[in-house]
Amino acid sequence: MTEAVETLLTNALKALQSGDAASCETHANAALSAMTHLDHRRAMALSLRGAARIQHKVSTGIEDMRESVRLMPQDWQIQLALGEAFLSLGFATDAEQPLSEAVKLSGGHPDVVASYCQCLLKINKPTLAFQILSRVIQARKATPAVMKAFAQALYSRGDIYASRDVLSQIYGAQGPSNEEDRLQLARIDMSLREFAPASTQLDAVLLANPASLTARILAVTLADWTDDQDALQRHVQKLKDIGADQPDAMAQVIEHGKELSDEMISAAEGLLNRPGDNGDGRITLGYALAKHFDQKGDYERAWTHASNTNTLFADHFGVVQTEERRAEQMRIVRRRLENALKLFRESPELAGEEAAERQRYIYLVGSPRSGSSLLQSILAAPEGVASIGERTTLYPYLADAAERDMPTGQFIDLSRQLARAEAAGLKRNGVNDALLIEKTPHHLFVAGLLERVNPGARFIQVFRDAGEVALSMFFRPFSVFFSEKSSLDSLADMLEFRLEAGKAWTEAGLELSTFSFDAFRQDPENMASRLFGHVNLNWSSAYLDPKSRPEAVTTFSARQVRKPISSQSSPKWSQYKVFAPDAFARLEEITEAQDKRIRDTGGII
Repeated sequence: MTEAVETLLTNALKALQSGDAASCETHANAALSAMTHLDHRRAMALSLRGAARIQHKVSTGIEDMRESVRLMPQDWQIQLALGEAFLSLGFATDAEQPLSEAVKLSGGHPDVVASYCQCLLKINKPTLAFQILSRVIQARKATPAVMKAFAQALYSRGDIYASRDVLSQIYGAQGPSNEEDRLQLARIDMSLREFAPASTQLDAVLLANPASLTARILAVTLADWTDDQDALQRHVQKLKDIGADQPDAMAQVIEHGKELSDEMISAAEGLLNRPGDNGDGRITLGYALAKHFDQKGDYERAWTHASNTNTLFADHFGVVQTEERRAEQMRIVRRRLENALKLFRESPELAGEEAAERQRYIYLVGSPRSGSSLLQSILAAPEGVASIGERTTLYPYLADAAERDMPTGQFIDLSRQLARAEAAGLKRNGVNDALLIEKTPHHLFVAGLLERVNPGARFIQVFRDAGEVALSMFFRPFSVFFSEKSSLDSLADMLEFRLEAGKAWTEAGLELSTFSFDAFRQDPENMASRLFGHVNLNWSSAYLDPKSRPEAVTTFSARQVRKPISSQSSPKWSQYKVFAPDAFARLEEITEAQDKRIRDTGGII
């Protein structure tokens, strides 16, 4: 009997590995029938059966796998199986505990560590994942799974060049061969604005698996960024066909589809409340529906969807903006800013000869949705100037220096290392223009430290009506990196802090200019001409024409940047003031403070 059970378990495992869930369940059931209740192998049989069952009935499969852990809590393989099952279903928060246990019980098996760190990345703990994986690599225990997770950790922290380098080492000249690896590389290529290689990877995935929702969704994003309307509608139509019951697929259909029936909208709303679905797809769909009703002028329905979705976002990522959390967040960011200011004051500028070899930078450090993407596109229009998008390659290292209150001498060494790495990364990617325009909102908080890495950089803090900024962020699926976006009160806190941070850098001696996007929309020709003069660029009215700026925009502003510039008679937030009068009144006061800041600094308004 013992040999028969072992054979059944072996066959169940083989069936599971080959993707034959039905055969796996059959063999596991037979093994369970042949065992007594005291047989220690019941745990393995239940784990295998659970892994098979989750493919057609999630709750039953998870029940089996939980029972297997209860029977054998010290078996790392069984803990790992439960954790990876949760991870595959999108329940990353549930996966953390069993995967953490599996790491401990396995003695830090590298591949188990890789799975655990994949989970950490999904629950917004990239720094912890980076630290754990770095230790494994330093101990010379890295496996391909560890290196792939490390590349994702680098990507999540914003060090996209390093992430690409790690994957290049793994894949070699032949490149990736499976769907997961191709999609990971496509995401990185898209972030680096390498759109042709990204398209190649996505095309290869879709050729082999036309039903890949992840590849289709990435393809929609790529087509939107590059303004390939034919490809965009082709992929959207396919998502209609294959993803009608998937929230993340339907989010793209609602966002980009041209013909949306009432029945389709109702079905999409039904997906928001379907039991058992994970949060990520529902969150994206909720924001898409909010924007859909906003565009239709149904402001009450739009507000309801935006509010409910932000509640789901905050709950899902554990970032509910209570008064206590908001106060703690402000305390943290102010301390980091103080540390960054101290490092800036105490560190010398890069030596003249070395500084002269660096490329010139203009950093737009306005908040998200401040209009910076449009300004970046216009500034990058002249010959010899290049937009490098919204890059965060240096940010995690500089933010970490401020967070840890790094000793000044250590920061000086770090800034020089980063300067060399920055130059090498740009060279590898063929970026050699004389002037680079970059837009990253969080760079305001480390602006002076950026200047130490790239001496002579110019910084422009772009201001836009605070109510417009807050409303726009409230309605869009920003990453949890912008956790304040789920609350108008928290958004107001952050916008006030941005005023405080800009003033502090100016007082510390950093050259930081101010610019009014609202004034620009009222008088584009005059304001753009003044901006160009301010940064010593020659102005041409042609730069206002979207056709003269064909370069892709990789933010939520992709479509707006391609439209003619226009002003509006009244702010959009006025349609929503009735739903949150106190919050919008505070945001009005912040707008007034922003305008005063521009006037006081002699900014461009």
